[in-house]
Amino acid sequence: MKSLLKIIFLFGAVTAVASLSAQVKKTADKSGHPPRQWIVWSDKPALKWEDAFVTGNGRHGTMFTGNVGEERIICVHEKLFVRAWDRHKVAVANLANLLPEMRKLSDSAKFGEAARLSTGEARKQLDAMGATNMWPLFPHPAFDVQMNVKKVGVVSAYRRELNLETGEAKAQWKDEQGTVEESVFSSRIDNVNVIRIKSSAGKKLELTLNLAETPGRTGKANGFELDKVFLNTSSKADASGWLSYHAQYSSDPGGYDGLAKVVANGGQMRVENNQLKIENTNEVTILVRITPLEFGCTSQEVAVRNELSLLPTDYDKLLLPHAAQHGEMFRRVVLDLGCADLWKSTPTEKMLDEAHEKGVTPLFLEQIHAMGRYLLISSSGDFPPPLQGIWGGGWTPSWIGGFVMDTNVNLAISGISTGDLAECAESYFGYVERLLPAWRLNASSYLGCRGFLVPHYSDPEKGYLNHFTPGLPWMYWPGGAGWNLMPFYEHGMLYGDTAFLRKRVLPLYQEMAQFYEDYLTKDKDGYYHISPGISPENGVKGQGSTLSKDATFEIAVAREVFDHLLKLGKMFNLNQSDMAKWKQYHDKLVPYRINADGALAEWITLPFEDNYKHRHNSHLYPVFPGREFFEPGADPALVEAARVALGKRFESDTESAHGLIHLALMATRLHEKEKVLANLNRFAQRNYVYNGLVTSHNPEHAIYNLDSVLSLQRLLADMMVFSQPGRVEFLPACAATFPQGQLLGTRIHGGHKLDIQWKDGKLVSATIHAGKTNRCAFVYNGKQKEVDLIAGKKYKFDSQFNLIRGK
Repeated sequence: MKSLLKIIFLFGAVTAVASLSAQVKKTADKSGHPPRQWIVWSDKPALKWEDAFVTGNGRHGTMFTGNVGEERIICVHEKLFVRAWDRHKVAVANLANLLPEMRKLSDSAKFGEAARLSTGEARKQLDAMGATNMWPLFPHPAFDVQMNVKKVGVVSAYRRELNLETGEAKAQWKDEQGTVEESVFSSRIDNVNVIRIKSSAGKKLELTLNLAETPGRTGKANGFELDKVFLNTSSKADASGWLSYHAQYSSDPGGYDGLAKVVANGGQMRVENNQLKIENTNEVTILVRITPLEFGCTSQEVAVRNELSLLPTDYDKLLLPHAAQHGEMFRRVVLDLGCADLWKSTPTEKMLDEAHEKGVTPLFLEQIHAMGRYLLISSSGDFPPPLQGIWGGGWTPSWIGGFVMDTNVNLAISGISTGDLAECAESYFGYVERLLPAWRLNASSYLGCRGFLVPHYSDPEKGYLNHFTPGLPWMYWPGGAGWNLMPFYEHGMLYGDTAFLRKRVLPLYQEMAQFYEDYLTKDKDGYYHISPGISPENGVKGQGSTLSKDATFEIAVAREVFDHLLKLGKMFNLNQSDMAKWKQYHDKLVPYRINADGALAEWITLPFEDNYKHRHNSHLYPVFPGREFFEPGADPALVEAARVALGKRFESDTESAHGLIHLALMATRLHEKEKVLANLNRFAQRNYVYNGLVTSHNPEHAIYNLDSVLSLQRLLADMMVFSQPGRVEFLPACAATFPQGQLLGTRIHGGHKLDIQWKDGKLVSATIHAGKTNRCAFVYNGKQKEVDLIAGKKYKFDSQFNLIRGK
C-alpha cells in the first residue's frame, strides 16, 4: 500500500473517479465481481437538506447541501444527543409488585385499566427521579462547515455526485474564470470528515470558511424547549488555519468539540468576522473531527489538534485507503440488472420520475439496492442505524429520530448478514451487548424476572426503559428481547460460525429461557400463556391501549427462543434435563388461533376482532423474520392462515414505507410473487425517495427515514433465495415480469455464498461458493437435490436445475 501511495503521489494519479476506482479495486477487490462505476448524480444543487448526498464512516458523517458556491456541509456524529436529563441517571421505575394485579386485569380483558394503573405508577416514580420527559433524547447535527466561494460571471455546468463505491460526494461548476470542484468523504481510516475545494483552468480561489450552528433550533418539540438545550456554544477562527466549535448541554453534563484544520495550497489566509478568508489559492483541504464529551465543561481541543497535525494534508492520500476499505465492503454483494450505462446518463431526478410513472425500473432497483448497502456501511458505528441513520439537518426529528426496537431498527439491520457485512453486524451485536445490564435491570425492576426486557425507545448508551404511555405500556413487551436477539442467531447460522453461536448466542438464549420461566403462566387448559403482552403497535379495539393477553407475536417469539435453544442444545450436546425443560415449554405454549376470516389471529386466547388496517405486521413473526411456519412438520393450515392474514394487510395498503417492505418480506416467504412486486411498485411510485436517494417514512417525501432503503436490499435478496439450515430454495418470489439480472455474493445458511442469475422469473444459473463442508438440499420449481458441499469448492446449477459443475 505504501509503495502504491507513493506512485500515486509522484505521478498525480487518482484525480478522477475512474482512476481512483481502478486503484481501489487493484488493492482491495476480493469479490471477483465485474468492475462497475457506482456513481449517482444530479445536475441540480440540493437546496433542501433532505436531498443531500450523504457520507459517513459509522461515527462521523456529512450532508452536502446548498446553492452553487454557497454550500453547507452539515457535519454529524452518531453520539450527539440532546438528553432530557443527566445521562448518568438510572431512570427505571419499580413495578414488580404490580404484576399479579396486571395479570388479573389482563386475564379479565381490562387492558386499558391495567395500562393506566402501571404507567401511572411508573410515571410517578420517574418524575420523582427527575426523568420527567417521555422522550429521553433526540439526535442533532453538530454544526455546518459553511463554504462561500466567490463566483465570477455566469455559472454553468453544475453537477453533484456521490460515489457509492468510494464514499465520496462532490459538486463541480464553472464560472468565467474556470472550474471549481468541492469534495467530501468521511474517512474510515482516520475518523475525520475530509473536505477539499480546488480550482482548475487557471482560476484562483477566493473563499470564506466558518463553523456555524445548523439552522432551525427554535420552538418546542417532544417536550424540549429547543432554544434552551445548550448551556453555551461558541465558534472561533484562527489565522494559523484552525476553526473550532464547542457546545455544552444544559440538561446533561455532556457536550462536544468540533475542530477543523484548514490547509491552503498557497495564497493568503486571515481572520475576518470570525471566518477564515482565503485568497489567491487553487486548493484548500479541511480535516474535521467531532469529539463527544462526557463533560461539556472540558475540552479535548489540544489533543485533537495534535492528532490532526499528524495526518497527511494531501486529499488523495487520505481518500485512497478509506476508499479501499469502504469499497471492498460495498462490492461484496452486487445486484446487476444490466444498467451500468444508465448510471452514467441518468440523473437521480430522472430515474425517480420514471419510477414514479412506471413503477420499479431496473435502474431504480439497482440504485436503491446499492444505496441501501452504502447507507448501512456508512451509518454502522458503535450503534446500528436509528430512524435517520447518523444524519439529519434539522432539530425536530419525528419520533426523536430514535432507535425504535419494534420494527425500524430490526428492518434497518435485516441485511447485515445476508449482505455479508460482518462489520455492520458487529455494530449491532456490540450495541446490544453493551445494553444487556440495563435490559436485565428493566426485567427485574418492572417485572421481577430474570433475563431481559427491551425498551421501545431508550438512550442508546444506557438502555433503560422510561418511554411509555397508557396506550403504549412498553414495560409489558417481553417479546422485544427475543426479536432483537434473533439477528445474533441468524448471523451465526448464516456464517456457519459455531464459536460465535456458543460464546455469544447460546448464553443470551439461556438467559431468555430464564425470563420465560419467570414470566410465563400456566392456566387450567394446561398451556403456558403470556399475560400481559403487546402486539406492536396494534391494540385490541375499544381498549385504548396495545396491552393484551396472548398476542400471537409474543407467543411466536417465546416459541422461537425455545426452538433455538433446542437446536443449539443439540449442536453443543447440552444437559439433557435442560433440553427436556425447554422442549416442555416449547410444546406447551398456547397454540395459535385462526379467526373467522380464515386468517392467523393477532390475539390467541380471547376472540378479539382483528384490525387489518395497520402498518405493523408483528403477528406474522413466524413468517418473517422468524421461520417457524417453514420448519419441517409445520402445520399447512397455519401457513394458509398466515397467507390470508397477509392478504388482508396487503389490501389495506399502508402508507408507511417500512410497512410496505416488511409486508413484502413476509410475502417472499409465502411465494406471493405478485404481492411482492405490487408493494415494490407502490414504494417506487409514491415519492418515498428523495433526490439524494435516502427515503421517507410517508409518501411525498414526508419524514426522513432510512429503514425502508436499508431493508430493501434484504427484500431483493429474499426474492431470489430463501435459505434455512440444510435447505436453500432458488427464486421463491421472483415474478415473471421482474427485470432479469443477477445477484452476486449473497450469504446463505451453512457458511456459503451464492451467485444467482434469472430471466423471466426463471433460473438461468446458480453458483454456490461453499464456505463449509456440509450437506444441503437445493430446491427449485418443485424439485429438490441433495448435495454434499466441500469447503472451498464451487457448485453450479444450470437453467434446468442440473448440477453441471462442482470443483
